[in-house]
Amino acid sequence: MRAERSILITGATGLLGRAVLTRLLAADPRLRAFVLVRGTQWSSADARIIPVSGDLCADGLGIVPDECAALRRDVTAIVHLAANTTFSTPLDRARAVNTAGTQRLLELAHDCIHPVHVAYVSTAFVAGRLTGMIEETFGAPTAGFVNAYEQSKYEAEELVRAQAASWVILRSSTVVCDDAGGRVTQLNAVHRALRLFHDGLVAMMPGVAGSTVDAVTTSFVAEAIARLALRDDASGQVVHLCAGDGALPLAELLDITYERWAADPLWRRRLIARPALTDLATYGLFERTIEDVGDPSLKRLTRALSHFVPQLALPKLFKTANAERLLGYGASPVRNFWLPMVDHLLAIPQRARAA
Repeated sequence: MRAERSILITGATGLLGRAVLTRLLAADPRLRAFVLVRGTQWSSADARIIPVSGDLCADGLGIVPDECAALRRDVTAIVHLAANTTFSTPLDRARAVNTAGTQRLLELAHDCIHPVHVAYVSTAFVAGRLTGMIEETFGAPTAGFVNAYEQSKYEAEELVRAQAASWVILRSSTVVCDDAGGRVTQLNAVHRALRLFHDGLVAMMPGVAGSTVDAVTTSFVAEAIARLALRDDASGQVVHLCAGDGALPLAELLDITYERWAADPLWRRRLIARPALTDLATYGLFERTIEDVGDPSLKRLTRALSHFVPQLALPKLFKTANAERLLGYGASPVRNFWLPMVDHLLAIPQRARAA
């Protein structure tokens, strides 16, 4: 083993990426990290962190020749977290970052002096519209995808498998809070949807018998990535960083969420009904009705939901055997942090929630 190990990490300016980098450096005092950043987005007192200005969408990653030469000379692993995670992004724009950006990283890896191991952080929802048990393996989702994010991440996985000297693919479920205490630092589509339902703005939700909500915390995913990204025995594995058997049935999730909201007398007086659960065909009719007769704000709301809520009517159970074998533990069940997360979400000022 070399006296010093150098990695290139992307996405380290984000909440999850920063947590992963912190854990990686803490676990290995010999580790040095080149951090791909756009412009001057990074500052650190840790001499082992070396910012590299670049852009996943630029030719050659937009890295200047001297820095590119240093990467080719020193890097032995790439931990790739950066992504366009906006579900409503058109496919060409999602591919520009998630698929083509991954291809550029693989080209850099190919040009390195040493064989480069690639740890690719993906999403469990590359399963797209498949239902039932989702194995920690491959195979194109024959039923298609719910959004461009899923498709572009699946395509990037295929590139990694085909081109990397060695690889591990780490598929995260939906991150809804920082830790088991439920704190919400970074808002996403789940939080915005909850707010819409809390305010009584949407009367219908996709969902069928067997629908569950699989969600995880930032702390679980960050720790798992840091533990597995550079592990030799994880090479060639697909690992689901998901709740798995700890996913929460959708009906139970709605019961406990609306019961919690009803503890507030002011909310209870508004007599907001729980949304009706429908199959995808019926929900599609609801969306078309809103498009035909709804006001502009309601149209915007239903369009935003349309990019991810259909997953609720495509019940999945993510197998997590690889994660549990390699980590020695699994993710916390969703019910353990869901209500604390709901409470924290409502405590966030309205202006911040709308941002």
